[in-house]
Amino acid sequence: MNDRPSSLFDYCIVGAGVSGLALALQMMDSALSDRSILLVDGAHDDDALRTLSFWSPRPTALDALVRHRWSSLVLQSNDGPARIELASEQYQTLFFADLQREAKRRLAERSAHLVIEGRAERVEERGDHCEIHVNGAIYRARWVFDSRFKRGELSVDTTKWHALEQRFRGWVVRAERDHFEPERATLMDFRTGLPAGTAFFYVLPFSPREALVELVTLDPVDPEPVFEKYLASVLGLDWYEIVAREAGVSPMTEQPFDLRVSEHVRAIGIPAGRLKASTGYALTRILEDNAAIVRSLSVFGHPFERQDDSSFYRALDAVMLELWQREPARVPAIFEAMFSRSPDRALRFLDERASLREVLALIAPLPPAPFIRAMLRWIGRRLDGALPDRASSER
Repeated sequence: MNDRPSSLFDYCIVGAGVSGLALALQMMDSALSDRSILLVDGAHDDDALRTLSFWSPRPTALDALVRHRWSSLVLQSNDGPARIELASEQYQTLFFADLQREAKRRLAERSAHLVIEGRAERVEERGDHCEIHVNGAIYRARWVFDSRFKRGELSVDTTKWHALEQRFRGWVVRAERDHFEPERATLMDFRTGLPAGTAFFYVLPFSPREALVELVTLDPVDPEPVFEKYLASVLGLDWYEIVAREAGVSPMTEQPFDLRVSEHVRAIGIPAGRLKASTGYALTRILEDNAAIVRSLSVFGHPFERQDDSSFYRALDAVMLELWQREPARVPAIFEAMFSRSPDRALRFLDERASLREVLALIAPLPPAPFIRAMLRWIGRRLDGALPDRASSER
């Protein structure tokens, strides 16, 4: 496709990440399919490993791209495994590279669309549209959807909100003989050798000999020795080949984000607060937000009509983050208790789809004291801006 700086596009998506690519697909599969889309791709990561995992009881907008599904899960602590059989939910994984190829293929099918490689230097309001500056050229669009996010630019008021980080390191490993159970995935394994509750592994088997082994930590660590010990001592792999690696960092904050960047610019993805603060999962929340954008454009002619996020769930996220920050050793037992009675209900709760009755039933068997302490600390910090660190709280 040739660059067309003089054209006026209906929509410009800045950033070809998960939220931007998914939004393009959802627009093309909706009543907006006749509109023109400009996609600004500054990533240059077509072949990089990046897995996207989520759970859902029904097909999603990206259902055709899902590579693996599991209804049997394991939650593993030092006390032993808890086997989880899902009834309605399914844990699923797709590859970012597949999403990228599909979105760009679909965009290339219509000459009205345009994909340009480069970073948007700036986006400026110009009356009833925006100008997007890329590679020295200026493009125009009626609406701009901005997914750009830099952790260093995240402004969190830590007198009111938490600002934790989840660090992800993943290895796709291949064993020399059948070793994994393809029908069963490990959702959380806290046997990491790191301080209790500050890290866990999850294991997604792709075949009897190949699996994604992912380490999630709250603190910076050297992942190599942690992986090597886990693969040898816990998983019992005496030989393996590392097929691919992935890495990333996600912010964990309950701070609300503004959707409206300017008159014709709307945030999407992480800048729109689509990352679930207490879990680090985002895909289903991104797809729901994108669907709200499509509905708003179709019905109201602008992309800003959307139901507000639940203040109730934001408060629960804040309490969970307080626990994870101050009393992480309690977290493994809490997750095990949540999943022990109704794993489907636990997943609905973590995805903010559980009813109040389900939430109360889920919370009832949990030990109240840690949550009460966490809630009181959170209320205290909101009132006076106090933020004790983990080290001082444990002395």
